[in-house]
Formats: sequence, C-alpha cells, structure tokens
Amino acid sequence: MTLQSATPTAPKQMELPQQPAPALRYEGSDADGVGVIVIDVPGQKVNTLSVDLMPKFETVFEAARADANLRSLVITSGKEAGFIAGADIGDLNGVTSSERGAELSHQGQQAMDRIASFGVPTVAAIFGDCLGGGLELALACTARVVSLHPKTKLALPEVQLGLLPGAGGTVRLPELIGLTGALDMMLTGKNIRPAKAVKLGLADLAVPHNQLMSAAKKLAADLAAGKGPKEKKQDMQAEVQELLLERNALGRMVVLREARKKVMSQSKGLYPAPLKILDVVAAGTYEAESKAFGSLLLTPESKGLRHLFHCITTLKKNDGPDTADVKARDVQHVGMLGAGLMGSGIATVLADKGVTVRLKDLRHEAIGTSLGYAKKVYGKARRRKRYNAGGVQQRMGRLSGGIDYAGFGQADVVIEAVLEKVGLKHQMIADIERVTRKDAIFATNTSALPIGEIAAKAKHPERVIGMHFFSPVEKMPLVEVIITDKTSPEVTKTICKLSRKMGKHVIVVRDCAGFYTTRVLAPYMVEATFMLIEGYAIEDIDEAATRVGFPVGPITLMDEVGIDVGQKVLDTMQAHYSGHMEFPPDNIAKFLEEGRLGRKADKGFFIYEDGKSKTVKGHKVIDESVYDHMPNGRETRVANLDEMGERLVLALANEAARCKEEGILMDAESGDLGAVFGIGFPPFEGGPFRYVDRHGARNVAARLRALELRYGKRFAPAKILADMADSGATFYGNEG
Repeated sequence: MTLQSATPTAPKQMELPQQPAPALRYEGSDADGVGVIVIDVPGQKVNTLSVDLMPKFETVFEAARADANLRSLVITSGKEAGFIAGADIGDLNGVTSSERGAELSHQGQQAMDRIASFGVPTVAAIFGDCLGGGLELALACTARVVSLHPKTKLALPEVQLGLLPGAGGTVRLPELIGLTGALDMMLTGKNIRPAKAVKLGLADLAVPHNQLMSAAKKLAADLAAGKGPKEKKQDMQAEVQELLLERNALGRMVVLREARKKVMSQSKGLYPAPLKILDVVAAGTYEAESKAFGSLLLTPESKGLRHLFHCITTLKKNDGPDTADVKARDVQHVGMLGAGLMGSGIATVLADKGVTVRLKDLRHEAIGTSLGYAKKVYGKARRRKRYNAGGVQQRMGRLSGGIDYAGFGQADVVIEAVLEKVGLKHQMIADIERVTRKDAIFATNTSALPIGEIAAKAKHPERVIGMHFFSPVEKMPLVEVIITDKTSPEVTKTICKLSRKMGKHVIVVRDCAGFYTTRVLAPYMVEATFMLIEGYAIEDIDEAATRVGFPVGPITLMDEVGIDVGQKVLDTMQAHYSGHMEFPPDNIAKFLEEGRLGRKADKGFFIYEDGKSKTVKGHKVIDESVYDHMPNGRETRVANLDEMGERLVLALANEAARCKEEGILMDAESGDLGAVFGIGFPPFEGGPFRYVDRHGARNVAARLRALELRYGKRFAPAKILADMADSGATFYGNEG
C-alpha cells in the first residue's frame, strides 16, 4: 500500500450571523481624555432620531462612563450626508392619541437631558444637515462646532410639519440665543448657515470641513480644562435691547405679543403650530412643550403638512414611466432661448448649480438685462453669506449670451422660454436641430400649449419634452415635467435629474393642453372672474381665497402673472375643454385694449407706482375704474366668503380629479405636490387629493352637485369622484 502525501485541510468554520453595526458607538478617549460618540444609524443614508434609537443613548453613555480616562466628549455623525436630519416621521405618523405624542416628546427630552447632565463637557461636531431633533441634540451639548461646508445648515423646521420642537428645543434655544432669534427660527423653520450660526450664538466655532473634528476635540479639551470659547462682545445697542426685551417679563411679553400679531397677519390663524409655539415659549417648561407636541400631532393641519412631506419623499426618485433601467445623461451645458423674466430666472438658477448657460434673445439689451438679473440674485445670496465675491464672479462666469446661436453647438439641453406661439416654437426646434449636437434635448417652458403640438414638426420628437417652471424661478420649488407618447425615457430621466440639480421638486405628468398645474388653475381663475362679473368686490374675492388658505387671491395673481398672459392661457383652455368647463364673457378683452396688463404695465386691477403696489394701512389700493367694465358697474354685492372660498377650492379639486381620471396624473402624490408647490393650493390641506380623502368623496361630490344646480355644468363632479362617492373609495387608502 502506497502512502500519498496530502495537504491537511483546516476544519470548516461555522459562519456566525453578522451582527448589525450599532447606531451609536463609543470610540474611546485620546491622550487628552476626549472621547467620541458616533451616530451612524445602519441602513439609512441620513441619521434620524427614531423611537428605537432613544434608549440606546443610555447604553452608549454607560460605555463612555466606564472610560476612566474620559474628561470630555465629542458627538458627531458617521454619515457622509450630515449630522442628523431630524425625527423619524414614520414614528409620528403612527401616533393615534395626544397622550402617546406627548410621551414621544418626553422620551426625546429625557434623551437630551442625558447629554446635558452627562457630567463632562460635551461638544457637537456638526456638518451637513442638523435639523429638528438633530439641532435639539446639539443644543443639549455644552458647545457646538460647525463645518463651513456649503451644505451645512441648522434649523428647527417642525413648524413646516405643523408641529413644534419636542425634545427640549423650545426651552433651550431661547436660553442660548435669546427670545427674538429663537422665535424667528421656530416660527419660520429657516435654515441657518455656519457664519450666521456663530453670529447668533447658536454655534461657538465655524471651521473648514477638514478641521471639524480636530477643532471639536480641542474645544472639548479646553472645556475640560476650564477654558471655554471667548464670549462675543455686544455693541451697546444690542446690550440695551437684550436688557429691555430678553431679561425682563414685560419685555418678553411685548416680544411675544408682537410675534403673535405677525403670525396672525401672515397665517390668518389657519395654522395652529405657530400659535402653540408662542404659548409654549411663554410657559418655558418641558411639560408645556410635550403636551403641545402631542396635541399638534393629531391636528388635521399637521397631518396635511406631513402628507406633503410623504409626497416629497415618494417623488424624489420618481422619474416617470419606463425609466427604472435607464441612465440619465450628465448635463453641463444648456442653451437658453429667451432672456425675459422666465429665461433669466432659469439661467440664473442653472449657473448657480454649476451649469454653463448660453442665452439667446433678439436684442443685446435683453441679454444685458438678464445678466443684471442674475448678478442681483447672486448679490443677495452673497449678502446672506452663502458665498463671497469670488462665488458671485464664478457664477457670472458661467453665463453668456448673444443674438445668434453661437455657443449652442455643445448644449446638452436647450430650454425654450419664448412667446406662446406654436409657429415660433416650431421654428425654434428647427433651428436647434440644425445648430446643436445631434442628441441635444429640446425642453419647452410653455404654460399651456400641448407638447405634442410643439413637437409635431420635429425631426426627433422623442427629444422634445415640457419643462414647466414657475415664476420667480429662483424661489418657486417646483418643475413640472411633461412627456408625450413619443418622449424618450432617457430624455425624461435626464430632465428630471437636471431639475433636481436645480434644487427643485419634480412631478412627471402626461401631455395635454395646460398639463396638470395650468389646467387645474384655470377653473379656479375662471371662477374668480365669474364672481367679478356677478358683482363681488375684488377685495372680497381675494379674501375668500386667502381665508381658505391660498397664499394670494386670484385677482392679485392675475395682476402678478399678467392679464394678457392669463387671457392667452384661457384661450387655450377654452379651445380644448369647453365640453366640461364654462368660460365667462370676454370682459378682459376691454382690459387689454386699454393696456391694462397688470403690475408689469403699472396698470391692472390694483394701482401701481413704479411697479410697486400702492397700499393704504397694509391693503392694496384697487383701481375702481376696473368696475366700469363689469355688468353691475361700481355697485358691488354682499359677499358670502365661505361659499366663495368653497367655489374656488372645489373648482380646482374637481379638475385635479379629472386629470387623474384621464391619466394625465400617474399618481395622486404628483397631483398634491404640484397643486401646493406650483399654484398655491392650501398647504395644510395636503393637496386636492388629500382634501377629497379628508372630507370624503361622497361629501365632495354632493357639494359639487349643489353648486352645479346654482352655477352650471362647470361644477358637475368628475366621473372618478362620482364613482368614488358610490363605492366609498379613497385616493390614499386609510392614510391620515
């Protein structure tokens, strides 16, 4: 028998299940006695403070306390995206009682108290998003160091969800930065950038991003040694103001009273959260905070605003049909046709986000005006410390223009914002297909003309798409992307990516006259015009709209958009939708004949002086001669504001439902987000589809039928609403 040598094999090792990474970990102290706690919630791109995370704070603090060498502590994030993006909204949406909401708030307060009473100095090392509960955690620390990275921002945005800070923020923030600054942050939810954070006293240091941890550790070591950051000297005026308004009960009462007046003026009392914030800050206790948090959590206003947040997150990766396996192109160069107000706004935002833009217009003067517009916008950003003079120059360097197509040869995308004339747009497409690269995308910013009509004569209709912006572009948060049955999925995905690069929310809708937003706005504006002809006063029509939650009234909106522009849109709507919509007699034609175009012409429904509204005691002054074009002349009728508001809301909601019925909208979320962010549907309602669900399709259909009996076929319920009324169906199932 022959023995053969063999290589011994190692015994097979049992594979143990991999343990998930801890959401909180303690990394031990260094030679200076500075320990580090890292927050890194597994499976998430950003850190959020969830119910499950709260008890883990005590566990990680026990590990830190066991470190005999520990003298101070730095708390930071393990995420590249930032510090902490706030609370887990999913936890909040599951709450069914105010008591449970208050309990969640109390748990958050306890977690923050563990930090505040830890026993050694604590320093928050902040970069990226530090929002909501993330900022409340930082407020519980002894000190805060922020990165100067451009994405760093601090905020308490709970008011935007119909809530208030619930983990001690209403108490700690006023103590840290004073009552006035704290109210400004909590009542607006505004973002605070690093330099402003230091100026406010919200942060102790702002340092370059690559120095964040070293600076935080040094500050922690200094605090342990009894050496803190130097206190900033206030000027005499600031000291006197603080003494009068911050450090005595009467002064605080005055600040809170004035804040309440401002809140009521801006919100009409429609939003309970700002008023609760004032009440809680006045009380100054954690108990008041948790109780108010619990009660707000169940309000329909908070549910509506949280529904909008759901729409935002749901649509972030929605690039339209058939795009899942398609790769978007990278867009570096854009050609911009038209250097008017809309074209200037689009170019300004694109250049701000790193895209080079070549403008074309018929006149050199228009190009100069457009570049001046951009410089003005960037100048405002510079004054807000978003970037320095070099940042302005860098952005301006990305903009150029002329009266020919020079510079368009390398455009990845050409965006058109010229007059609403189909023939002109056909010519633009023909020119672009001749002078640009073969695969260039043509995106039209038309307000109402069907994209299919615009693309009808294109050699490559698959590269034509609608890209509907809202004015002013640098402020309005939405882009409506409109696809035809020929639009390439690659083109759709590329335009969605470009829109998000511009910082916009995106909805993708199918093509029709007016698409979604303009189409649903039309019956709202038509109804306002009917009211005007019926003899209602202009101020009553506008108030009926603002009382139900629209940011401005429809008559004001006509003047802002331009009466001539509105008339062209309505002409398009009438040509396509007269089967179910009704349109008023053409009284507006008389306006155009006398040059009454709105604010841009210093002549509209209101009186203007050098482009600005004339006001008396805070109210815009109406040009009474407008009534001379109305059937009743200057004699106006007594207003029923509740019914007028209902007419406006239901006219819009009914058409939104019809768009869903026809497949123009592919999902209800796009309809809700588009209506709120594009045309100002009351945000606390969550959009027209959530409005129907909240009030019930049966109730909405019945109210529409009652209005139909009084005012005509324009109020006949859309078939989808009538069917839902019979079946009891909803757009969102059982959601809030």
